[in-house]
Amino acid sequence: MSIRVPRLPRRPRIPARRKSSGRRGGAWRTVLLAGVLLVIGVVVAGVWLTGAGRDETPTEDSRAGIDALRADLEREVAARQEAEEALRRAEQQLAIKNAEVSAFAGDIERQEAELLALRDELAFYQGLAEGAGEDGLGIRGLRLQRTGEAGVFDVSFQLYRPGLGRSVDLRWTLEVDGVPADEEDVVTLDADALGLDAARTLEDLRLVRNQRVRIRLPEDFEPRHLALRASAEDDEDLEPASERAEWGRLLEGTQ
Repeated sequence: MSIRVPRLPRRPRIPARRKSSGRRGGAWRTVLLAGVLLVIGVVVAGVWLTGAGRDETPTEDSRAGIDALRADLEREVAARQEAEEALRRAEQQLAIKNAEVSAFAGDIERQEAELLALRDELAFYQGLAEGAGEDGLGIRGLRLQRTGEAGVFDVSFQLYRPGLGRSVDLRWTLEVDGVPADEEDVVTLDADALGLDAARTLEDLRLVRNQRVRIRLPEDFEPRHLALRASAEDDEDLEPASERAEWGRLLEGTQ
């Protein structure tokens, strides 16, 4: 019987390194590294140049844009100021025109009122001249006016008689009723108490006669009414005329 001797496992054969291949790999790596460095340098240079160009160009463009905006703003401001000035002038012209129109309208109203008053006067005098179908006395235009002196007033009125047939002599008188100071009862002041020093007669009245006299009220006297009476002296056929009006309305000229 034979004894088997175990065989040792065979070791793999490792090829020996060649010196020539190692040198080639080192050179290749050097070339590759140099290329990478070159590419990196080119990229960095390009980025720097691009950034520098961007830093310069946008700055110039921004300045140009700001200048353009500033110019536009100045033009807009100038246009606005010009428009505001034109509007102000237009408003002034409009105000002047409105004032002229208002004044013109006021003149027209006054002229129309004066024309109506003249027409009334003309109709009144025509009626007097024509006799108006009656023979009597009349009172017209009773008014009161302040004199600037306390308690002193001017009284104006017209006495008339229609018709041109003949003249007539008249007598007239004034009375004021009111309340004296510290009293409650109404009293009547006659012409003498009113200090009326003007003649209270009219001679040869034909058609119309204007009268203006001055009266004086006692101190702290509160007037209520003014009364005017007129009558013919020597003609009993002529009916007397009288008019009584509120003091305040006469003073305001609303009678």
